[in-house]
Amino acid sequence: MNFSIDYKVFDYITSSPKKFSKNEIIFISRECDKFLLGFIIPKSLCSASLRNRFKILCRSVLQQFNKIDVLSFGVIIKPKMININYGDINQSIALWVDSLKKIPS
Repeated sequence: MNFSIDYKVFDYITSSPKKFSKNEIIFISRECDKFLLGFIIPKSLCSASLRNRFKILCRSVLQQFNKIDVLSFGVIIKPKMININYGDINQSIALWVDSLKKIPS
């Protein structure tokens, strides 16, 4: 899993009309050659340690899904609030992955 996205790729993904929202988390996704992950977390939401904790939880859940289904999407995750527990993050990501499967190729 790539933890660093070039700004051009980041702009490409964020300009996507494909948005999905669940449990105060917004997923902006677009088809890419490989799985890419980025975050938009404003400093105004919380401290750096809590922002990093949220990113670590998201990455761990996404690694589990990426082992099952080889995802070829770029995704930007943007939380509306930061105090989201692991179960809600897992549920949100599972629903997002299911929504990707319903998109016709």
